[in-house]
Amino acid sequence: MNRGRVLRSGAATLVALLAILLFGRSASAQDASVEKHFAAVPFQKWATEGPKTELPWHVRIIPPKLTLHQRIAAEIEVQVDGKELVKRCCEGQATALVEVTDAQGRTYRNFVEKDLRDAQPAMRESMVIFSWQVFLLPGDYRAMVAFFYSGREPHSLTVQKIHVEPLRHDPLPEAWCYLPLVEFGDPQPEGLDEFWLPHVEGRLHLPVKSAQPIRLELLINLTPYPSERRKPKLYNQRLGVFLPILKSFAQLDLENGSLSASALDFTRRSVIFDQMNIHEGLVGWTNLKEALSTNSAISVNVDDLRQEEHLGDFLREEMTRRLSEAAQDKIPRVYILVSGPMDLGPRTLDIVPPTDVKLALFYLKCNFVQSPALVPTEPIGPSQQVIERAGSDGIARVLRGLQPRTLPVDSAQRMREAIAAILTAISRM
Repeated sequence: MNRGRVLRSGAATLVALLAILLFGRSASAQDASVEKHFAAVPFQKWATEGPKTELPWHVRIIPPKLTLHQRIAAEIEVQVDGKELVKRCCEGQATALVEVTDAQGRTYRNFVEKDLRDAQPAMRESMVIFSWQVFLLPGDYRAMVAFFYSGREPHSLTVQKIHVEPLRHDPLPEAWCYLPLVEFGDPQPEGLDEFWLPHVEGRLHLPVKSAQPIRLELLINLTPYPSERRKPKLYNQRLGVFLPILKSFAQLDLENGSLSASALDFTRRSVIFDQMNIHEGLVGWTNLKEALSTNSAISVNVDDLRQEEHLGDFLREEMTRRLSEAAQDKIPRVYILVSGPMDLGPRTLDIVPPTDVKLALFYLKCNFVQSPALVPTEPIGPSQQVIERAGSDGIARVLRGLQPRTLPVDSAQRMREAIAAILTAISRM
């Protein structure tokens, strides 16, 4: 199902939010399905005639922001009163078209449609929102948006400008050198796909240079907090942060070494996902998504919960196991642990690192939780999870013997700075 929202208003002052997801389909201007929808109407004639409002609607462009996918994205919304759809029930489609033009005159098209058979009477008090997420490189763009009902002549059209500022003092100035100027977000994202965006093809340029072969191991802590087990929606909010971070790091390109990724669940004392030798940012998303479904926040074994006072033991054992492997093959290791602060119970013994192999450990201390992938560049306020874990940081305490470099992350910009700091440190190993 496509992504969008329906805002409902009742006799009282309550406003409810119903998710009817209405995101556009393909990102490519050459996509046959997109061109078919543009060819179904005299779009070029409409464009020549210019803006008009023959149908009630409102268009809003959310300003471009750096996201946790380490790309700048804007969101284009078309808002339509639900009663307008209901009175046209039940034949045809409500369709919105968008054409983004770059400074060189190249166009990028997409569409959203909703079957009018779904326009039930309950939608009369709703506001239906069609939207597109669009990744953009710095520059100036023109967005032309049109709305119509299939088989009917009236239409509405508007043209708005989008300006994307370059990042100031960008710590990763070459990261976007191979990205397209314009790329639409995933077609019809469902569930966790909204966070991972598996069909977005653009890839960051993040070369990792080292004087000798290294093994870089990404470790992401997906252990549910107690509040997240009570309210699984909170766990999804954290995944909306951690999954884009994992996907960004998976695009590291090691020129002399290998890259792996593992997802840890301290409560279950297990590695719920593990992938070796990641190339070209290709993480097994189907396997990771299945692991997250199997090990959901609400299906925790009672026996596992009884061991929560000793979560630090699992982290210590897991790191000790990985260090033992390093001691055996003598290949330098770089560990990147992505986690929020967490109470891991009583203090455990310090982990003793091997002395005959080079090691580097980076602890990305995530101090924020935000559901949408469109995370602002400014720090955001504390969530329920953040307040819950505001005490002593058990993660840092368990890792103390390995002398980790802690990199606080509370925004997409701070995430970008952390990636740059890690790449610089590896180049000096």
